[in-house]
Amino acid sequence: MGKGRPRAVEKLGLGQATTVPFNGSLNVPQAPVYYPTEEEFRDPLEFIYKIREEAEVYGICRIVPPNSWNPPFALNLDGFEFSTKTQAIHQLQARVASCDGKTFGLEYGRFLEGQYGRKVKRKKVVFEGEELDLCRFFNAVKRFGGYDKVVEGKKWGEVARFVRSTGGGKGKISECAKHVLSQLYLEHLYDYESYYNKLNDGKGRNHKKSSQVVERKTDRASDSTCGRKRRKSNCGAGVEVSHILDEQFDQICEQCKSGLHAEVMLLCDRCNKGWHMYCLSPPLEGIPPGNWYCFECLNSDKDSFGFVPGRRFCLESFRKVADRTKKKWLGASSFSHVQIEKKFWEIVEGSLGEVEVKYGSDIDTSIYGSGFPRVNDQRPESIDPAVWDEYCASPWNLNNLPKLKGSMLRAVHHNIAGVMVPWLYMGMLFSAFCWHFEDHCFYSMNYHHWGEPKLWYSVPGSKASAFEKVMRSCLPDLFDAQPDLLFQLVTMLNPSVLLQNKIPVYSVIQEPGNFVITFPRSYHSGFNLGLNCAEAVNFAPADWLPHGSFGAELYQLYRKAAVLSHEELLCVVAKNSCDSKASAYLNKELLRIYSKEKTWRERLWKKGIVRSSVMPHRKHPEHVGTEEDPTCIICQQYLYLSAIVCRCRRSKKVCLEVCDFTILILCSLSSF
Repeated sequence: MGKGRPRAVEKLGLGQATTVPFNGSLNVPQAPVYYPTEEEFRDPLEFIYKIREEAEVYGICRIVPPNSWNPPFALNLDGFEFSTKTQAIHQLQARVASCDGKTFGLEYGRFLEGQYGRKVKRKKVVFEGEELDLCRFFNAVKRFGGYDKVVEGKKWGEVARFVRSTGGGKGKISECAKHVLSQLYLEHLYDYESYYNKLNDGKGRNHKKSSQVVERKTDRASDSTCGRKRRKSNCGAGVEVSHILDEQFDQICEQCKSGLHAEVMLLCDRCNKGWHMYCLSPPLEGIPPGNWYCFECLNSDKDSFGFVPGRRFCLESFRKVADRTKKKWLGASSFSHVQIEKKFWEIVEGSLGEVEVKYGSDIDTSIYGSGFPRVNDQRPESIDPAVWDEYCASPWNLNNLPKLKGSMLRAVHHNIAGVMVPWLYMGMLFSAFCWHFEDHCFYSMNYHHWGEPKLWYSVPGSKASAFEKVMRSCLPDLFDAQPDLLFQLVTMLNPSVLLQNKIPVYSVIQEPGNFVITFPRSYHSGFNLGLNCAEAVNFAPADWLPHGSFGAELYQLYRKAAVLSHEELLCVVAKNSCDSKASAYLNKELLRIYSKEKTWRERLWKKGIVRSSVMPHRKHPEHVGTEEDPTCIICQQYLYLSAIVCRCRRSKKVCLEVCDFTILILCSLSSF
C-alpha cells in the first residue's frame, strides 16, 4: 500500500491480523485487506472459502493479488464507445418523494371538506414570491419526523432547501424565511399532518368514503363467493366442467387481470383502477384506512427520480468531461481521499448546490468487450500470445469466475448480463453506486482495471434488516412513495447516520489491480474518486445457497421478476455431480423446498383441487435457463416445480403460494 494511505485490518496471506484505526472524516472503520500468496491465489473460490468466516462479518473485503498478477487490458479503446447515465448527486439523499400534485390536492381537498363539512376552495400559498408546492412541503417536513421534531431539531433551514424550486437549495436561508415556513405549515398543513398520522396509525378513517367502498366491495364479493363455492363443490365431486359462461365484472385487477375476489380489490380513489391487495408490491394484509391511491397516481412523472440516460462517449471525450468535473470541484490543488469523501457527502446532503456527473455503468461486455482477455476476442499485436492465453484461462478472469468448479452458476447455460457476463464501469469524480445488495443475494467480485480509486461502504448481511429499518426511518417519505425503493439503486444515506444508529459500516479504498468481494445480502455503496475503469460479475459458491432462497422469497414478496429460477437451479445442481462442500447446503435446501411444496399441495387438495398432470418435459433438464418457463401472473416468479392453471385460461398460471386466492382467480377446474 502506498505511503500515507489509510490502512485496514490487513492479512498477509491468512496470517495474523493487525488493526489500524481509520482516521477519515466519517470515522468509518475499514474492512479487511488480504494478500494471498502465489499458492493461495491459484483458486479464487477456495481462497474465498478460507477467508469467508472472518471477512463475511464486514460484508466486504479487498484482495491484493501477488506481484506476478499483471493482466493486459484487452479492450480496444480506439473504437470503444459506451452509453452513460446522468446522475444528480445532490438528489441521491436530499430529495423529497415524487408527488403527484393532483392526487395530493384531491386528498387535501377531502380533508378540508371533512374539517368544514363542505367543499373549501384551496388558497394559493406563496413563499419567497413563488407558489409553494404543499405536497413537496408536507413531504419535506415528514422527512424530518413531522412539525414537532422539525421545531425541536431546528430543521427549517433543511426543509427550505427541499421546497425551493430552483438552485438545488443552495444559498443561505434567513431566519425570517425559516419563521415564515413554520407559520405557513401551522396554518395550512399542521392539522392535515395529524389527520394523516391517524390514518397511518389505523386510528382514523374517512367513514363516509370507506363505508361506500366496503359496501360496494361486499356486494360484488357475495356474488363471486357463491360462484367459487359451486366450482369448489364440482372439483371435489370430480365432475369436469366442460364450459364456463363468461363472467362480467365491473372492475378487474390491473396486475392479474382478474375481476374475481372483489372483497380484497382496492380501488384507487383518483383513477378508479383496481388492484388485489395480494397483487401489490409488497402485498397488503388489510384494507388501508381512509382513501387509497395507486402508486401511479401518488408519484408524479415530472418529479420522479432516477438516472437519466446520457449521451454516448468515446473514452477521450469522456475523459475531457471527467477532467472538467475534477477541475471544477477540486481545482488544481491536491486533495486527499478524506477531503474528497467529505465533499461528496456534502453534495449528497444538499449543501453545495446542484451537481450532475456522467457514469458509464452496466456496460455489457458481451456487446462492448471485456477488459480481460477472452478466447474469441482478437489479440492486440502488442500483447504476447503466451500472456494472452495465460490470462484467458485464469480463474481470476471475471469472464471465467461464475463457471468455475464449485460455483453453483456453472449449471446456468444462458448469458445473464451482469450475473454470468461481466459489466464494465467507466467512472468519473463523484459518480456513484447507491445502497443495494446483489441480485439473488449473490456474491460479487469487482476488479479495478485502471484509473483513480473507488471508495466503497458496506453493511454486513447479518445487519441487513436493521439497515433497512434505519433507511425507512430516515427517509420515510421516499419509502411511502416507493416501498421497493432499495430495489431502485438510486438512494444514498450517509454512513455516519448509520453508525449513529448502531449499524456497523465498513469502508474499502480500491486501487487499480485490486479485487473487491461483496458477500451475500451485504448492502454496499460507494463512489469514484476520479476517472477509472472497473469490471464486475456475480458468483455463487455452495455457501450462497441459503442466501439464494432468501433472495427468491424477497422477489416473490415484492412481485419482482427473478433473474433465474432458484428451484430449477437447486434441482439441476443436485442432478449433476457436486462436491462435499455443496452437498450439505444442497441437502438442506432440497428438504426445504420439498417440505414447502408438500405443504402447499396438501392445502390445495383440501380446497378441492385434486386433478393434476405432469409439468411439460424439458429438452435439456441438465441445464438451467435453456427453456422459457412460465411465470406466475401475481408474483412474477418462474414456475418450475408446479403451477396452477385453469382449463379455459391456459395462458394464465399462478404459483401454489397464492392458493388462498387461486380458486377465485381462475375460472374453472384447475390443475397443477
